[in-house]
Amino acid sequence: RTVLLFLSAILLTSQGVVIDIYYESLCPDSTRFISQQIPPMYEAVGSEVQMYFHPYGFAETTVVDGEYQFECQHGERECYGNIVQACTIAHTADQDTLVSLITCMMSSAAPDQAGPACFTQLNIDYQPVMDCIESGEGAQLHADYGENQNSLTPRPDNVPWINIGKEHMLEYWELEEYGLLQFICDTFELSACADM
Repeated sequence: RTVLLFLSAILLTSQGVVIDIYYESLCPDSTRFISQQIPPMYEAVGSEVQMYFHPYGFAETTVVDGEYQFECQHGERECYGNIVQACTIAHTADQDTLVSLITCMMSSAAPDQAGPACFTQLNIDYQPVMDCIESGEGAQLHADYGENQNSLTPRPDNVPWINIGKEHMLEYWELEEYGLLQFICDTFELSACADM
């Protein structure tokens, strides 16, 4: 109990628990984790967590004639899906809206193509995302996510890779078995957990 309290004190910021998810838009494990674990956790304790999504995974970035080129684990469609989500993240200031958009896309049968429908469902203009993709901003964001992910210690060797409080505490399959919400409530003293 003392160790948990000590960990909670270290890893709990003034904004709440920081959750970083490094993932790929077409990875079955990523889509399952984000669509099944994030919504119930966020509904219960969303006001006490800071969510950061990092769409890249096991992509590879190269620069050819001054332009980014990507090779993604699940093909070109995944690269496009990652870029759509990178642009969504960059152009969505409100965390509640962002979590709704990302979980909507990742819950779709085709996450790479779900952007317009998810934005329409939430009555949000998709044009800023299209502008981001077409201007090259999205490619830069995707490359930046790759640099960030590849600088992590330990370096992700599976996806989704979840860091909680900037620490890699459990693998995604362990969090699925435990339940992300339950793990957060058992590890951190959040006021919303007391109501459960």
